[in-house]
Amino acid sequence: MNIKWITRPTTILLMLAVTPAFAWRCDHGFVNTGDAASLVRRKCGQPDFVYNDTGIYRRGHFISIDEHWYYNYGPSHLLQELRFHNGVLQAVDTLGYGFRPVSRRCTPQDIRVGMSAYELAMRCGKPKSKRNRTTRISGAKHSSEKAVIRREEWTYDFGSQYLLQEVTISGGQVQSLGTASRVKHPAKRPR
Repeated sequence: MNIKWITRPTTILLMLAVTPAFAWRCDHGFVNTGDAASLVRRKCGQPDFVYNDTGIYRRGHFISIDEHWYYNYGPSHLLQELRFHNGVLQAVDTLGYGFRPVSRRCTPQDIRVGMSAYELAMRCGKPKSKRNRTTRISGAKHSSEKAVIRREEWTYDFGSQYLLQEVTISGGQVQSLGTASRVKHPAKRPR
């Protein structure tokens, strides 16, 4: 029996055993929970999309913030979401297979609850308008602080054959979908 057939599987199993449970291998090495955002950026490069989510707000400025970073290496690789709190990696999630930007025109049927804000932006482009809303939550340490959850409302205009599409995003994901009618501006009368 050839020794190569025994040592290769054993080596692979040993490598998997020593890899931390919450590690992800990117271009220049492994990143683990607890790593600083700067180290992750150095090892993995610039993320394809960054979504800022919740944070602590004090006297007009965020003093802590949660971020979602997305890495998309195409349809033959898994889409990765890295979640950070105060610049420290907290979790690495796999969101299914990556994708290429869609060459066809996006329609309201392409938007679904649960899709990431990144996927929505890649598939449907920039929205016609964005509104930020914050909801105060308990948990701030000082009276001058307030903990907030950021919610964004994106409006898409897919043309006159569709109603305007209103998409609510929180936690880096589409939470709800709605429609709005088009407001027709009255024609200006000649003077």
